[in-house]
Amino acid sequence: MADTYFAEYTKELVPSFLLIKVGLGQTILGVIAGSLLTMITITFSTIMVVLTTYSSQFSPRTLPNFVTNRTTMRVLGIFMGGFVYSIFSLLFMREDYSQNVISATVGVVVAFICLSFFAYFIHHVATSIQVSNLIEELAEDTIQAMNENERSVSADITFEKPDLKVNSLIMTHVRSQSIGYIQYIDYSKMEAAAEQHDLVIEVNQPIGAFVTPSKPLLTIYRNNDEVNLDTDSFIQVGKERTTLQDVEFGLQKIVEITLRAISPGINDPNTAVACILRLGTILAKICKEDGSHLIFRNKKGRVRLIGRHHSVEQLLYSTFYQICHYGRKDISILLAVYDAIILVAEENADNVKQKALAFSQYVEKAFDHSVLQALDFERVVEKKRQLMAAASQHTSESEG
Repeated sequence: MADTYFAEYTKELVPSFLLIKVGLGQTILGVIAGSLLTMITITFSTIMVVLTTYSSQFSPRTLPNFVTNRTTMRVLGIFMGGFVYSIFSLLFMREDYSQNVISATVGVVVAFICLSFFAYFIHHVATSIQVSNLIEELAEDTIQAMNENERSVSADITFEKPDLKVNSLIMTHVRSQSIGYIQYIDYSKMEAAAEQHDLVIEVNQPIGAFVTPSKPLLTIYRNNDEVNLDTDSFIQVGKERTTLQDVEFGLQKIVEITLRAISPGINDPNTAVACILRLGTILAKICKEDGSHLIFRNKKGRVRLIGRHHSVEQLLYSTFYQICHYGRKDISILLAVYDAIILVAEENADNVKQKALAFSQYVEKAFDHSVLQALDFERVVEKKRQLMAAASQHTSESEG
């Protein structure tokens, strides 16, 4: 221990009231170590309770949001650090030390720090299990993934795939070496490799797709001899989907909370309505770029890379088709879905507005109208009017 090997310097630099005899120091550190071990046990037990709550009431896909949360990781790290410090201080303390030590005083300070973080952790757990906070966190993760995609991808988004004149090129399919979900695609690195080797690379599967060795992952078009590319450095395949680039997976998490809320076992339609409205705000931002292909061109305008992109129709359908099915007899769910579609229509261009309007017909047909009363029909008609107004208003403004 430093305060024993440098005892002479310690006496000069440290006030005497902070120095404690070895015997008393051992007692204090022993109590602190036992207390911190108890706090660690309680923390782990609390985490297990929260994980059970997340899995049963929200969605198993939301578990990583709490486990990988920085607050949770930091609290566990601080507790373990304090426990390790106390144990090692006891290990190096000897009864034959004649001078006083400061280790116990430092241990008391560490204990107070750990106690403060323990109180903060309890508050963090109490707020984390609130569904409104969880929905907001999931929405922020999804929007962040969308922003990361926009910053990392500088490509044209279109519906039409460019003519590559494949008859004059040699085509090679690259298949996945593992089974799992596409978690990450490095478009910039792939585009650079295509430019270096004079290739055109087409990504056959979108982010979040489940791939097997039987499915073609990439299609490489080349003029010259065969080129060996390290595709593992371009595309990361894992056992689970992540929200690193997968915006649709972030939407799916909120959808699953919605489905749990409208299930007969939980029966919490207000939570489902809150989730649907949040889905509408996210889709309003995501649907600004509509298309099924990402086209990457070099400085000369030549196509080097073709990626996959989710169209507005795909996003709307994948987000709401389960909600429309399981909530087809709940008028509050129908009205909330209309509100979400209205949000999408109000904040986007004319082509997206028309697609949102067309999707509302799917929503209407999926609902069981036999359960509606007269007042329910009036509310539905009012929502239709709002949606029509949102679509027509922007069109008239653009024409004027």
